[in-house]
Amino acid sequence: MGVMDHTARACPSKPFWLIEESQLPPDPEQARRYIQLMSIAGTSLAMCVIRNLLRCDRVARRPKPAHRPADVDARPLSPTQVEGLRAALYFLRQYGDGLLQAERDG
Repeated sequence: MGVMDHTARACPSKPFWLIEESQLPPDPEQARRYIQLMSIAGTSLAMCVIRNLLRCDRVARRPKPAHRPADVDARPLSPTQVEGLRAALYFLRQYGDGLLQAERDG
């Protein structure tokens, strides 16, 4: 029987939300829209990551049944970290709402 390797290979690549001017469309209106859409996508990605960190923190704080081994990687965040992530999520949400409103109005 073979051994399963669940590790992902490292693929060096640039993040999609970093915008290089050389790759922007030549039309200024299309370039503006492209930048706006990449900003929305990057903000959405950041919000999803923060929500997942907070969700993992809640799971790590739950009591574990005695018959289950403790997950050594599950460490709860400090109260300051949790509040910082909540604040970041709040301000990202406001920023994202502004981007979406501008997209609807534009």
